[in-house]
Amino acid sequence: MTEELYALFQRNFPCVLRKADTARELLSRRENTVLAYRDDAGVLRGACVYGGKTVYMLCVDEAYRRKGIGGKLLTEAEAAVKAEGFDRINIGVGNSYLTPGVPTPHHWYETVNAFPDPHLTDEARLFLEKRGYRHDCDADIFDMRMPLAGRPSQGIRPGDAVEGILYRWAEEKDIPSVLACAEDAWDEFAMYYRSAALYRGEGRERVLAAFDGDTACGAIIVSLETEAEKTGSSGCTIVRHAYRGRRIATNLVKAAAEALKGAGMREAALGYTYTGLDKLYGSAGYRISVYYMMAAKDLP
Repeated sequence: MTEELYALFQRNFPCVLRKADTARELLSRRENTVLAYRDDAGVLRGACVYGGKTVYMLCVDEAYRRKGIGGKLLTEAEAAVKAEGFDRINIGVGNSYLTPGVPTPHHWYETVNAFPDPHLTDEARLFLEKRGYRHDCDADIFDMRMPLAGRPSQGIRPGDAVEGILYRWAEEKDIPSVLACAEDAWDEFAMYYRSAALYRGEGRERVLAAFDGDTACGAIIVSLETEAEKTGSSGCTIVRHAYRGRRIATNLVKAAAEALKGAGMREAALGYTYTGLDKLYGSAGYRISVYYMMAAKDLP
Protein backbone atom coordinates (compact mmCIF):
# COMPACT_ATOMS: atom_id res chain seq x y z
CA MET A 1 0.00 0.00 0.00
CA THR A 2 2.99 2.29 0.44
CA GLU A 3 3.18 3.11 -3.28
CA GLU A 4 -0.51 3.97 -3.37
CA LEU A 5 -0.10 6.31 -0.41
CA TYR A 6 3.00 7.91 -1.91
CA ALA A 7 1.19 8.48 -5.22
CA LEU A 8 -1.69 10.07 -3.30
CA PHE A 9 0.79 12.31 -1.47
CA GLN A 10 2.41 13.41 -4.72
CA ARG A 11 -0.95 14.19 -6.34
CA ASN A 12 -2.21 16.27 -3.45
CA PHE A 13 0.97 18.04 -2.34
CA PRO A 14 2.68 19.11 -5.60
CA CYS A 15 4.12 22.24 -3.94
CA VAL A 16 6.00 20.24 -1.29
CA LEU A 17 9.53 18.90 -1.78
CA ARG A 18 10.19 15.74 0.22
CA LYS A 19 12.75 13.07 -0.57
CA ALA A 20 10.99 10.01 -2.00
CA ASP A 21 12.83 7.52 0.23
CA THR A 22 11.98 9.56 3.34
CA ALA A 23 8.31 9.78 2.40
CA ARG A 24 8.03 6.08 1.60
CA GLU A 25 9.77 5.08 4.85
CA LEU A 26 7.35 7.13 6.94
CA LEU A 27 4.28 5.92 5.04
CA SER A 28 5.32 2.27 5.49
CA ARG A 29 5.93 2.30 9.24
CA ARG A 30 4.25 -0.59 11.02
CA GLU A 31 3.28 1.56 14.00
CA ASN A 32 1.18 3.83 11.79
CA THR A 33 -2.53 3.39 11.23
CA VAL A 34 -3.93 4.01 7.75
CA LEU A 35 -7.57 4.99 7.26
CA ALA A 36 -8.41 4.74 3.57
CA TYR A 37 -11.17 5.71 1.18
CA ARG A 38 -11.39 3.94 -2.18
CA ASP A 39 -13.67 4.57 -5.13
CA ASP A 40 -15.92 1.93 -6.69
CA ALA A 41 -13.00 0.67 -8.78
CA GLY A 42 -10.83 0.21 -5.70
CA VAL A 43 -8.55 3.19 -6.39
CA LEU A 44 -7.23 4.97 -3.29
CA ARG A 45 -8.79 8.44 -3.32
CA GLY A 46 -8.29 9.58 0.26
CA ALA A 47 -6.32 8.62 3.34
CA CYS A 48 -5.44 9.58 6.87
CA VAL A 49 -2.12 8.22 8.11
CA TYR A 50 -1.40 8.70 11.80
CA GLY A 51 0.88 7.41 14.52
CA GLY A 52 0.71 8.26 18.21
CA LYS A 53 -0.89 11.69 18.44
CA THR A 54 0.31 12.89 15.03
CA VAL A 55 -1.48 12.83 11.70
CA TYR A 56 1.26 12.55 9.09
CA MET A 57 -0.99 12.79 6.05
CA LEU A 58 -4.64 13.68 5.52
CA CYS A 59 -5.77 14.24 1.96
CA VAL A 60 -8.52 13.50 -0.53
CA ASP A 61 -8.20 13.74 -4.30
CA GLU A 62 -9.71 16.98 -5.57
CA ALA A 63 -12.61 15.36 -7.45
CA TYR A 64 -13.72 13.63 -4.24
CA ARG A 65 -13.58 16.62 -1.90
CA ARG A 66 -16.57 18.34 -0.27
CA LYS A 67 -18.32 14.98 0.07
CA GLY A 68 -17.58 14.43 3.77
CA ILE A 69 -14.74 11.97 3.16
CA GLY A 70 -11.97 14.00 4.77
CA GLY A 71 -14.13 14.91 7.76
CA LYS A 72 -15.05 11.27 8.35
CA LEU A 73 -11.42 10.13 8.17
CA LEU A 74 -10.29 12.86 10.55
CA THR A 75 -13.10 12.21 13.05
CA GLU A 76 -12.18 8.52 13.13
CA ALA A 77 -8.51 9.36 13.69
CA GLU A 78 -9.35 11.79 16.51
CA ALA A 79 -11.44 9.17 18.28
CA ALA A 80 -8.66 6.58 17.99
CA VAL A 81 -5.99 9.00 19.25
CA LYS A 82 -8.23 9.91 22.20
CA ALA A 83 -8.80 6.21 22.95
CA GLU A 84 -5.04 5.69 23.08
CA GLY A 85 -4.85 8.15 25.97
CA PHE A 86 -3.82 11.36 24.21
CA ASP A 87 -5.62 14.61 24.96
CA ARG A 88 -4.17 16.45 21.97
CA ILE A 89 -3.70 15.76 18.27
CA ASN A 90 -1.49 17.54 15.75
CA ILE A 91 -1.04 17.43 11.99
CA GLY A 92 2.45 17.43 10.48
CA VAL A 93 5.52 16.80 12.60
CA GLY A 94 5.83 13.81 14.90
CA ASN A 95 8.86 11.50 14.94
CA SER A 96 9.33 12.61 11.34
CA TYR A 97 7.15 14.38 8.80
CA LEU A 98 5.89 14.47 5.23
CA THR A 99 5.04 18.14 5.58
CA PRO A 100 5.85 20.32 8.60
CA GLY A 101 2.18 21.22 8.83
CA VAL A 102 -0.77 21.92 6.56
CA PRO A 103 0.23 23.72 3.32
CA THR A 104 -1.45 27.10 2.91
CA PRO A 105 -0.89 30.55 1.37
CA HIS A 106 -2.02 32.07 4.70
CA HIS A 107 0.37 33.47 7.29
CA TRP A 108 -0.11 34.57 10.91
CA TYR A 109 2.85 36.92 11.43
CA GLU A 110 4.68 39.57 9.46
CA THR A 111 7.04 38.10 6.88
CA VAL A 112 8.95 39.41 3.88
CA ASN A 113 10.19 37.93 0.61
CA ALA A 114 7.01 35.93 0.08
CA PHE A 115 5.81 34.58 -3.24
CA PRO A 116 3.57 31.60 -2.39
CA ASP A 117 3.03 29.00 -5.10
CA PRO A 118 0.02 30.19 -7.15
CA HIS A 119 -1.45 26.67 -7.08
CA LEU A 120 -1.83 26.75 -3.29
CA THR A 121 -5.32 27.12 -1.87
CA ASP A 122 -6.55 27.86 1.63
CA GLU A 123 -9.07 25.03 1.53
CA ALA A 124 -7.27 22.76 3.99
CA ARG A 125 -6.70 25.46 6.62
CA LEU A 126 -10.35 26.53 6.56
CA PHE A 127 -11.48 22.89 6.71
CA LEU A 128 -9.42 22.33 9.86
CA GLU A 129 -10.30 25.59 11.58
CA LYS A 130 -13.99 24.68 11.28
CA ARG A 131 -13.15 21.50 13.18
CA GLY A 132 -11.37 23.25 16.04
CA TYR A 133 -7.75 23.21 14.86
CA ARG A 134 -5.48 26.22 15.34
CA HIS A 135 -1.97 27.27 14.31
CA ASP A 136 0.06 26.10 17.32
CA CYS A 137 3.27 28.07 16.89
CA ASP A 138 4.48 31.55 17.81
CA ALA A 139 6.03 32.01 14.35
CA ASP A 140 5.23 31.36 10.73
CA ILE A 141 6.66 28.11 9.36
CA PHE A 142 7.43 27.92 5.65
CA ASP A 143 9.51 26.61 2.76
CA MET A 144 11.59 28.89 0.53
CA ARG A 145 12.78 28.41 -3.05
CA MET A 146 15.00 30.22 -5.51
CA PRO A 147 15.67 29.65 -9.23
CA LEU A 148 19.40 29.47 -10.01
CA ALA A 149 19.59 29.19 -13.80
CA GLY A 150 20.70 32.51 -15.26
CA ARG A 151 20.85 34.13 -11.84
CA PRO A 152 23.41 36.95 -11.41
CA SER A 153 26.38 36.30 -9.13
CA GLN A 154 25.84 36.73 -5.40
CA GLY A 155 29.21 38.45 -5.17
CA ILE A 156 30.80 35.84 -2.92
CA ARG A 157 31.70 32.20 -3.46
CA PRO A 158 33.60 29.51 -1.55
CA GLY A 159 37.24 30.55 -1.25
CA ASP A 160 36.51 34.27 -0.92
CA ALA A 161 37.42 36.41 2.08
CA VAL A 162 35.28 39.31 3.28
CA GLU A 163 36.45 41.71 6.02
CA GLY A 164 39.01 39.21 7.30
CA ILE A 165 36.67 36.22 7.33
CA LEU A 166 37.45 33.37 4.92
CA TYR A 167 34.54 31.37 3.51
CA ARG A 168 35.69 27.90 2.47
CA TRP A 169 34.76 24.23 2.49
CA ALA A 170 35.51 22.74 5.89
CA GLU A 171 37.86 19.73 6.06
CA GLU A 172 38.13 16.86 8.54
CA LYS A 173 40.76 18.76 10.51
CA ASP A 174 38.17 21.51 11.06
CA ILE A 175 35.58 19.25 12.73
CA PRO A 176 36.45 20.21 16.36
CA SER A 177 36.28 23.91 15.53
CA VAL A 178 33.00 23.61 13.60
CA LEU A 179 31.41 21.57 16.41
CA ALA A 180 32.55 24.17 18.96
CA CYS A 181 30.95 26.82 16.75
CA ALA A 182 27.70 24.86 16.58
CA GLU A 183 27.62 24.30 20.34
CA ASP A 184 28.14 28.01 20.95
CA ALA A 185 25.63 29.13 18.30
CA TRP A 186 22.81 26.63 18.89
CA ASP A 187 23.74 23.29 20.43
CA GLU A 188 20.65 21.58 18.96
CA PHE A 189 22.32 21.90 15.55
CA ALA A 190 25.62 20.32 16.64
CA MET A 191 24.34 16.81 15.87
CA TYR A 192 23.95 17.72 12.20
CA TYR A 193 27.62 18.69 11.92
CA ARG A 194 29.16 15.58 13.49
CA SER A 195 29.42 13.23 10.50
CA ALA A 196 32.97 13.10 9.11
CA ALA A 197 31.51 12.41 5.65
CA LEU A 198 30.37 16.05 5.50
CA TYR A 199 33.99 17.17 5.47
CA ARG A 200 35.44 14.83 2.84
CA GLY A 201 33.78 16.33 -0.21
CA GLU A 202 32.75 12.90 -1.48
CA GLY A 203 28.99 12.88 -1.00
CA ARG A 204 26.00 15.08 -1.71
CA GLU A 205 26.41 17.18 1.43
CA ARG A 206 29.28 19.38 2.58
CA VAL A 207 29.97 21.95 5.27
CA LEU A 208 30.78 25.47 4.12
CA ALA A 209 32.31 27.42 6.99
CA ALA A 210 33.46 30.93 7.84
CA PHE A 211 36.90 31.11 9.42
CA ASP A 212 38.69 33.76 11.42
CA GLY A 213 42.16 32.25 11.22
CA ASP A 214 41.69 28.66 12.41
CA THR A 215 38.50 29.44 14.30
CA ALA A 216 35.21 28.47 12.70
CA CYS A 217 32.90 31.39 13.41
CA GLY A 218 30.00 30.25 11.23
CA ALA A 219 28.86 27.35 9.05
CA ILE A 220 26.12 26.10 6.76
CA ILE A 221 25.36 22.65 5.31
CA VAL A 222 25.11 22.59 1.51
CA SER A 223 23.24 19.69 -0.12
CA LEU A 224 22.89 18.53 -3.72
CA GLU A 225 19.77 16.71 -4.96
CA THR A 226 18.86 15.33 -1.54
CA GLU A 227 15.20 16.27 -2.05
CA ALA A 228 14.74 16.44 -5.82
CA GLU A 229 16.70 16.21 -9.08
CA LYS A 230 18.65 19.36 -9.99
CA THR A 231 17.56 20.95 -6.71
CA GLY A 232 20.04 21.91 -4.03
CA SER A 233 19.61 23.29 -0.55
CA SER A 234 21.45 24.91 2.31
CA GLY A 235 20.54 25.02 5.97
CA CYS A 236 21.44 24.59 9.64
CA THR A 237 23.09 28.01 9.48
CA ILE A 238 25.11 28.86 12.60
CA VAL A 239 27.22 31.82 13.76
CA ARG A 240 29.14 32.14 17.03
CA HIS A 241 27.62 34.71 19.37
CA ALA A 242 30.82 36.78 19.41
CA TYR A 243 30.72 37.14 15.61
CA ARG A 244 27.09 38.08 15.12
CA GLY A 245 26.19 41.37 13.48
CA ARG A 246 28.94 41.05 10.84
CA ARG A 247 26.76 39.60 8.05
CA ILE A 248 28.52 36.23 8.31
CA ALA A 249 25.26 34.27 8.05
CA THR A 250 24.22 36.33 5.00
CA ASN A 251 27.57 35.72 3.33
CA LEU A 252 27.36 31.99 4.05
CA VAL A 253 23.91 31.79 2.45
CA LYS A 254 25.09 33.72 -0.61
CA ALA A 255 28.26 31.65 -1.00
CA ALA A 256 26.21 28.47 -0.65
CA ALA A 257 23.89 29.67 -3.42
CA GLU A 258 26.87 30.24 -5.68
CA ALA A 259 28.15 26.75 -4.88
CA LEU A 260 24.77 25.23 -5.78
CA LYS A 261 24.64 27.14 -9.04
CA GLY A 262 28.21 26.10 -9.85
CA ALA A 263 27.27 22.47 -9.26
CA GLY A 264 24.60 22.70 -11.96
CA MET A 265 21.52 22.96 -9.75
CA ARG A 266 18.53 24.62 -11.40
CA GLU A 267 16.89 25.57 -8.13
CA ALA A 268 17.69 26.04 -4.46
CA ALA A 269 15.14 25.02 -1.84
CA LEU A 270 14.98 25.53 1.89
CA GLY A 271 12.49 23.47 3.88
CA TYR A 272 10.81 23.88 7.25
CA THR A 273 12.13 27.24 8.38
CA TYR A 274 10.56 30.07 10.35
CA THR A 275 9.90 33.78 10.81
CA GLY A 276 13.14 35.78 10.83
CA LEU A 277 14.99 33.56 8.39
CA ASP A 278 12.82 34.93 5.59
CA LYS A 279 15.01 38.03 5.81
CA LEU A 280 18.31 36.13 5.99
CA TYR A 281 17.62 33.80 3.07
CA GLY A 282 15.63 36.45 1.24
CA SER A 283 18.80 38.54 1.03
CA ALA A 284 20.23 35.85 -1.27
CA GLY A 285 17.09 35.66 -3.41
CA TYR A 286 15.03 32.96 -1.71
CA ARG A 287 11.27 33.52 -1.61
CA ILE A 288 8.63 31.89 0.59
CA SER A 289 6.83 29.29 -1.52
CA VAL A 290 4.59 27.54 1.03
CA TYR A 291 3.38 28.48 4.50
CA TYR A 292 2.34 25.77 6.96
CA MET A 293 -0.43 25.73 9.50
CA MET A 294 1.05 23.88 12.48
CA ALA A 295 -2.38 22.47 13.16
CA ALA A 296 -3.26 21.15 16.62
CA LYS A 297 -6.43 20.51 18.60
CA ASP A 298 -7.22 19.62 22.20
CA LEU A 299 -9.35 16.50 22.36
CA PRO A 300 -12.32 16.80 24.74
